[in-house]
Amino acid sequence: MINGLTIFDCSMREIGYQTGWNFTEKTAKDIYNFAQTRGIDYVELGFFHDEAADPNRGIYRYCSLKNEAIAQVFQSSKNITKLAAMRDIQRPLSPLMPAKESIIDTVRLLTRSPETNLDVLDRFATEAMELGYEVFLNFTSAGRNPIELNIQFAEFAKAKGVHAIEFADTESVMTTQYVQDTIRECHKVGIKMGCHFHNRNGTAEGLADCAIAAGADYMDVTHIGLGGKWRDGNVTMEYLLRKLNVDAGYEATIVKNEIIEDLINYHEYTAAV
Repeated sequence: MINGLTIFDCSMREIGYQTGWNFTEKTAKDIYNFAQTRGIDYVELGFFHDEAADPNRGIYRYCSLKNEAIAQVFQSSKNITKLAAMRDIQRPLSPLMPAKESIIDTVRLLTRSPETNLDVLDRFATEAMELGYEVFLNFTSAGRNPIELNIQFAEFAKAKGVHAIEFADTESVMTTQYVQDTIRECHKVGIKMGCHFHNRNGTAEGLADCAIAAGADYMDVTHIGLGGKWRDGNVTMEYLLRKLNVDAGYEATIVKNEIIEDLINYHEYTAAV
């Protein structure tokens, strides 16, 4: 946590759309080590996807199925910074293993706001929690949700006892008023709230400023601001750290260069459209 804000480094999951979730071992380790030394709380690796439904991707696409290979990358350096992966409940999934057997600490359940069935979401949350994971609920395509729906989602999250709820501006349509209202209402319900801002319209930084001022508990960022299936980008790591008066240092330049080299190396595996 930095100045009251908990940070998710989503670089590998988001930029995975461009590399097919292929990253060199050095890049993956340096991303984690950067997070560890800068007080960043989470590094999100990828997804718990079904390999048969989307074959020939890197190991971080299949975080249950490739747990042993992923553990070999991180086990020597893993410390306080937690490893997370996203479980997209509206897509084909691989089974979850118990948390005590997994290198992954945190499961973020992704559900598209317009498609959300709370009974289905409840089952997935129960499964992950019973297996011992820390659980977040991530509502994507949230920018057009009426505030009443966000309150309903927050009340569900509070009753379920998950760690936090997060809203993603997938289509880059959120306004500062929307962000302020959603944070306020989540906190009134008594649930911690996080933000994931896409940058399709160049609004991500302004919305991040607004969210910080309004008391957001969590924020997602990526190195270089890259990532996303639609190549629409995210709040950059350096922008947020600078906002929080943290010097990213030369290590950030190293990580950025390694990511660019991986983008070049693995360009043929892109899953971006």
